[in-house]
Amino acid sequence: MSPLDMLIFLFFILVTIKAATSCYEHWRDIDEAAERAASRRVRPSPSVVRTSRTVRTIRPSAVRVTPIKRVHAPAAAAVRNTTIARQTPLKDKGAA
Repeated sequence: MSPLDMLIFLFFILVTIKAATSCYEHWRDIDEAAERAASRRVRPSPSVVRTSRTVRTIRPSAVRVTPIKRVHAPAAAAVRNTTIARQTPLKDKGAA
């Protein structure tokens, strides 16, 4: 291996190391910024949060749940058997 080849390999190794360290620092900075933003966020405790009296939690008696009626029910499974019976085997068509 010539000294020029060794210098080229050394250059690529150094560039790869630099790219890896800068990538690691970039994502570490983003993680630290996210942690700072999460720590500054104030969340009220569940005991402090209360629902308004205007919000109804129960269903009024006038509302009834009715099932959805199907107008056109899907065809029975017997239809599948008739389509198979109508198919012509390949031997009848002259295929080898």
